[in-house]
Amino acid sequence: MSSDNNRLQLPLTSDLIINGEEGKATGGQVFNRENPADTRQVATVAAQGSVEDVRAAIDAARDAFDQNVENWIYNYKLREQVLFRTAQLIRENADRLSRVVSLEVGMPMRQAVPHVAAAADIFEFYAGLAGKLYGESFTLPNGSMINLVKEPIGVVGMITPWNFPLTQTARKVAPALAVGCTVVVKPASYTPAASYELVKLMHQTAIPAGVLNLVSGPGSVIGAEIVTSSKVDKISFTGETLTGKGIAAQAAKEVKRISLELGGKAPYVVFDDADVDAASRAAIFGMFRNAGQACGATTRLLVQEGIHDRFLSSVVDLARKIEVGDPSQQSTDMGPLISSTQERVVQEYIKFGQDAFELVTGGNKLHGDGYDHGYYVEPTIFDHVDNSSKLSQEEIFGPVVAVTTFKDEEEAIHLANDTDFGLVAGVWSADYPRAMRVARRIRAGTVWIWDNYAQPVEGIWGGYKQSGIGRELGYHGLDDFIEIKQIFTDGTGLAMKPPYGQVIKD
Repeated sequence: MSSDNNRLQLPLTSDLIINGEEGKATGGQVFNRENPADTRQVATVAAQGSVEDVRAAIDAARDAFDQNVENWIYNYKLREQVLFRTAQLIRENADRLSRVVSLEVGMPMRQAVPHVAAAADIFEFYAGLAGKLYGESFTLPNGSMINLVKEPIGVVGMITPWNFPLTQTARKVAPALAVGCTVVVKPASYTPAASYELVKLMHQTAIPAGVLNLVSGPGSVIGAEIVTSSKVDKISFTGETLTGKGIAAQAAKEVKRISLELGGKAPYVVFDDADVDAASRAAIFGMFRNAGQACGATTRLLVQEGIHDRFLSSVVDLARKIEVGDPSQQSTDMGPLISSTQERVVQEYIKFGQDAFELVTGGNKLHGDGYDHGYYVEPTIFDHVDNSSKLSQEEIFGPVVAVTTFKDEEEAIHLANDTDFGLVAGVWSADYPRAMRVARRIRAGTVWIWDNYAQPVEGIWGGYKQSGIGRELGYHGLDDFIEIKQIFTDGTGLAMKPPYGQVIKD
């Protein structure tokens, strides 16, 4: 396979951005990010920030907020301008950004291009909300007045994932800036350049120095300092559930605000009256998009007994047509896994599945020309999987799917909810009242009917149970970054009113 990465000058360089200035890490430390499609190639040389660096970034964000730099907190027109211009810059640089994402993540260009477009849409959407933080005012019967005011929460530390680096960063940065917060971003070490390119573009706007900072480096150093710093008011994290639990435990010591978008093990419920062709095509996209490395991947296929054989045959046929290969090529449907560690984890789950259940298709690491130096694994489907097994209960983060049958609606709902997670789910039935009934009873933050992986910016994203805390996207995406203050104005002229009584007698 030939690579189209020659359009980028490799290796890419990713620096720190602190207080409006780009620079190297203290001491000049760097780390290399390999190309997961061809590990002989260094994709990015990134600055490896230190505790000193991240503290400088936090101080810059703290000062920018406390000093209300350029009236950032109250000048919604400036915030609107910054966000809207960011959307424009993303679109103007879409080809380069798509190639950077494809290179670092291993995401096929056919998916990287809409990924970048979605990031632009997110910034544009929140630009339109920057001046719409409406509060409430009302008067009590005694003439006193209550004002409920929405205010930015302050300095936000953001720890972002590697699987969809631009949209996941946009989902956090855009609403936080829209309400007037200041930000420190710690990007995933697998994708430092993707986040750096975005933040660098944002500094071509009118954004004031210190409002947006970026420090790359190990989570044990950079992430830990962000989480524990008393100068950070809020943590927004997307990533693995165990890490999220650790962040929550640490934040609880200071009762620090947190929002967490964590793992998933999404059920995809197919009733026997479903359109087999449409449901199977949607299933393929939801299961194998980005090689299954998605928290919302619908990797639990719950199929009604009467349609099982036809549906499985259709899904397997489509899975075998997936072109796995060089992500820079337009013909590629699925690229490599992100790392050797992830490949090993996926292979361990596949080995477990082969010993316990029926392997229907896939299961192999790909070898040969173009594959030997990348982390390529076939789309893999297991049938007759016990819903209590780890193949159905644990997030694999790879192209591995478990198929389980159900008899009726009640069993489908029980199986769908029999999980520690609750991020997303899908329902396919020609009977819309039934589809809606089932969707209402599934415990998940998003349930798709006749679709799979739709994420309109106007909606929301977030989960029940161990899939997280808080919601991203839409108007509700602002809520994670605001505090609501009550301002009470007395209208009676009395220092203390019934029923509270007086402390000192007149």
